[in-house]
Amino acid sequence: MFSTSTRQQIILRSNDMRCDDFGALFSKMFGNRYADTPPPPGHIIIGGVYGRHEGVSFRRMHYRGDFSVAFPDPVDEITFVIPTAGKIVFNHGAESVGVAHVGLAIDKADIRSMRFIDNHAQHGISIKRGLLTERLSTLLGKPILQKVIFEPEVDLNAPAFQGIKALIDLATGTEFDLLINAGTLMPSRLREMLVDAVLEAWPHNFTQALRRPAPQIAPRHVKLAIEYIQEHPDNLVSGTDLARLSNVSQRALQDGFRRFVGTSIVAYQRQVRLERAYAALVDDTSTSVTDVALRYGFSNVGRFCQYFQNAYGISPADVKNRRR
Repeated sequence: MFSTSTRQQIILRSNDMRCDDFGALFSKMFGNRYADTPPPPGHIIIGGVYGRHEGVSFRRMHYRGDFSVAFPDPVDEITFVIPTAGKIVFNHGAESVGVAHVGLAIDKADIRSMRFIDNHAQHGISIKRGLLTERLSTLLGKPILQKVIFEPEVDLNAPAFQGIKALIDLATGTEFDLLINAGTLMPSRLREMLVDAVLEAWPHNFTQALRRPAPQIAPRHVKLAIEYIQEHPDNLVSGTDLARLSNVSQRALQDGFRRFVGTSIVAYQRQVRLERAYAALVDDTSTSVTDVALRYGFSNVGRFCQYFQNAYGISPADVKNRRR
């Protein structure tokens, strides 16, 4: 006789519930994630499908009535909204307006409030920023030293966004419920598919890097500097000294890095040091985070951990723990 473990369901289905009833069901399944947010008026009706699993949520929802929601605390997620009816307005200093042909990518850390107007309906995905960074780092094979910024407004008539919408339809369809709610593998696979779909289809500042254009051949002075940095990751050499080693002016070397490497000399050095630190944490779990940080020139361990988390979407300690 085999025993099976009971796992909490990750799909909520609502057939036009009053908002307070919907809120109670939501809190029971996913915790009171919006405890500090004032509830909508009691007459608002909410219906649709909402799913959440390990930092990613997906939804196909509709709202009957106009109302506003305030966000007193920032949330470290990016939300991608594909409106199918009515209008949604995000207030983050300025205003972003989503309608049936305009999709929005919103950094929820910047949101102050949002409004649902004209019986708004939507397909949507929300993803923790760290998950996007972690996946992007894996796909590109390097630390991500710039904040990932998505195009805030897109034309939903483009086929790529119809593909995202179709994926949400699949995830929220009743046919998928058995696999999602009873299985152990599919929720994680679905989460990865949603993250990859957004990174692939929604334009952002790493889109061209993901498409892997043919690499440009760097000139000799840039290659010399790159080789030196790669061979001496613990040596924090200045741009002036690198230029002297490469027999060019510092300005010429800086321009060469920006054109052929796509980043500054300082940022490239940090990238290499973080790559070596990541490899050291993976290869030798007995080495402490502090030792690795100091080995690769990070004298401030707290700052190293922050750089590492921002670059890989995961902390140095978590990398060590994963390999044990």
